[in-house]
Amino acid sequence: MFKRTSVLTAVGAAAAAVALAAPSAVAAPTSWSITPTGAFTGKAGVTALTDNNGNKIQCATSAAGGTAPTSPVSGSPAKLASITSISFNSPCTGPFSSTWTVTTTPSWEIWGLDYAAGAGTNSTGQTTGEVRAINATVAGSSILGPCSFKASGKVAAKYNNPTSGGANGTLNTAGGGLTLTITNKVGGGCGIVGTSASFAGLYTIVSTATGKSPVIVGS
Repeated sequence: MFKRTSVLTAVGAAAAAVALAAPSAVAAPTSWSITPTGAFTGKAGVTALTDNNGNKIQCATSAAGGTAPTSPVSGSPAKLASITSISFNSPCTGPFSSTWTVTTTPSWEIWGLDYAAGAGTNSTGQTTGEVRAINATVAGSSILGPCSFKASGKVAAKYNNPTSGGANGTLNTAGGGLTLTITNKVGGGCGIVGTSASFAGLYTIVSTATGKSPVIVGS
């Protein structure tokens, strides 16, 4: 009986130690600070729209503009910014020697879901979220014929806070598992176009008031 009690006590102590050592769940932020708020611009190099069939449309550059609301922003998730304009250079290129033009319908929205201090590209904090309300018309032609379609929905995104000097705050839409829905396919060239697509772009975000990248902190 003594040995059995000793074993049970030891097992119980080990289980308690594991429970104490396990990290506790971290609640999503309910308050967000954005510094500075107001108007911002975003610039990206190559962006890519890749459908579920593997067809990729690449644009050499993209530019965006938007506004961030006055802090603090409450909510979980929370709307952290509106993208009021976004453009892609033309022509963009795709499979079968195709060329494309992308026309957007703003505003798109940047939402924050989670925040990790000390994370991200610059180890100064990273916000995980989504770009929502995406709405774009993609039109072009190839040896297969003309094609136009709509891409809409939301994609996962991460905002990496800038360095301590305020440079290189970036919004990255690569990865994350969310895809846009492709609809309204018109034209013979659309025969190879899929039903969904990912969007990958890395935008450097700069406040128009300060010339530096905004800092986002969730708590």
